[in-house]
Amino acid sequence: MSRPPRHLLRRLLPWLLVAATVHLLAVWALPRVIMWRLSAMATPQERAGVYLPPMTDHTQRRVVMPSPDLLYATCALDVAERPMRIRVDLRTPGYSSVALYAANSDNYFVLNDRQAGDAPVDLVLIGPKAYAQAPAIPPGARTVTAPSNKSLLLMRVLVADYGAQKDVVEAARRTLRCEPL
Repeated sequence: MSRPPRHLLRRLLPWLLVAATVHLLAVWALPRVIMWRLSAMATPQERAGVYLPPMTDHTQRRVVMPSPDLLYATCALDVAERPMRIRVDLRTPGYSSVALYAANSDNYFVLNDRQAGDAPVDLVLIGPKAYAQAPAIPPGARTVTAPSNKSLLLMRVLVADYGAQKDVVEAARRTLRCEPL
């Protein structure tokens, strides 16, 4: 004879609740742990404003599967106390972009070279909470509100032939500035 379904439900319910709780914690916590780990692994050079790593090759695996066709630049941004100003010239021979990631790894802003057009990018990143004194936004700057106090900026520049394009792509990458406003 089989047991009634109600008895089975009473036995499965605690396991289902544990599984649902573990799943929800993983979905909420895992992205935050990943971003915390990336931040903890950062060298002092990487934490001190703009970081320009060398061209990606097979030895670089801090970030899962980096593209060997992309040249990267990063900025660790903290907007808890004051806004940050981000300036960069995305005019390169190929595709280039800047992307902003929140503390939970959510991508909340992307701008590529086509969207930027012929003008350099000028952004003011504002934190999720109001500041004691309202920041003066520079004329022509675009305001972006971060969903968390800590963010990561990732600049990508597509490079077809690094040897041939090195001077142009490196010059563009070196225009990146991340400074307190």
